[in-house]
Amino acid sequence: MKKLKIGNESVRIVVSLSVIALVAALLLAAVNLFTQVNEKEELQKAIAENYSSPIAEEISTDGYVGLNGTELQAAYRAEDGAYIFLIHVSKANRVGYSADGVGVITVIKDGVIVKVAGYSHSETPGLGANAFKEDYLKQYEGVSVDDIYVPDDLELTFPDTAGNFTPEKVTSATYTTNAVFAAVKGAVRAYNELGGGL
Repeated sequence: MKKLKIGNESVRIVVSLSVIALVAALLLAAVNLFTQVNEKEELQKAIAENYSSPIAEEISTDGYVGLNGTELQAAYRAEDGAYIFLIHVSKANRVGYSADGVGVITVIKDGVIVKVAGYSHSETPGLGANAFKEDYLKQYEGVSVDDIYVPDDLELTFPDTAGNFTPEKVTSATYTTNAVFAAVKGAVRAYNELGGGL
C-alpha cells in the first residue's frame, strides 16, 4: 500500500484558501453590520409619515390569531388613543397576487378607520400599485369598523359582499385590491380582539 504524502505546497494552498475564506466572511459581516435595516425603526418611520400622533406603546400580540392569509406584524397605540396595525397579506388562499405579499398600515380610532396606507409591496406600476395610491386608499377613511365584515371562522372569501362596506376595485388589479381589503379586515379583527373594539 502506498503512503499518501502531503507536500508543503498542498498545505500552503489549503492555508491560503482558509485565510481567504475567513477574510471574505469578515468583510461580509462588516458590510451586513453597516447596511442592516432595522425593520422596527423603518415601520415606525412609515407610521410617523402617515399619522401625526406619536406612538405611545407597543401592543403585545402574544396568542393572537388573525384572519387566514393575513399576519399581524405589529400593533401600537398612539398618544391620541388610536390603534395602529401593520398587517401583511400573503398570496395564501389567492387573497393577493404578489409572492412577496403586501404590507398595509391601518389606523383606527374610536371605532372608525382614520388612515390606510401601503407599507410594502412589489406590485406592478400602473396596475396593482394603483391599489396603494393615497386617493384610492382614502375610501376607507371614515368607515366604521362595524361596517366591515370579519368572518367568525377567520376564513377570507372574495368577492366579499357581506358587511355594509365594500371597497371599489382597481381595474386589472382584483387580487391586489382584495389583498388591501384583507389587510384592513385583519386590522379590524386585531382592533376588536386586542382591546380597541372592546
